[in-house]
Amino acid sequence: MISTEKVYDMLPVVTVLYDKLDLDGYRKKFIKENKGKKDIDKNAIGIDVFKHILKNSQKVKEEIFEVVAIFEEQTVEEVKAQSFMKTLNSLKEIFSDKETVDFLKQAIV
Repeated sequence: MISTEKVYDMLPVVTVLYDKLDLDGYRKKFIKENKGKKDIDKNAIGIDVFKHILKNSQKVKEEIFEVVAIFEEQTVEEVKAQSFMKTLNSLKEIFSDKETVDFLKQAIV
């Protein structure tokens, strides 16, 4: 579980990340392209969104470091110097926390 204070500290950074990745435009495009389709695989949607984020990751590199720094209670420089897998595991932990993700979704959209 991620503390409320950390989530609130992450919120402005995640909002910038959301805007830089144009996730709202991406979401609208996805809905338009899949209008009328019934059995859309949720895993396929998740993979597609993840691919969109990866394709555009260079645009949000600093924001990713900031989010992980808040989560790990480190400086951005410390996060940049740590192993990629540690950073990736922290991101995975953040975005697999259902309460945090639900809050961020509601706060951004």
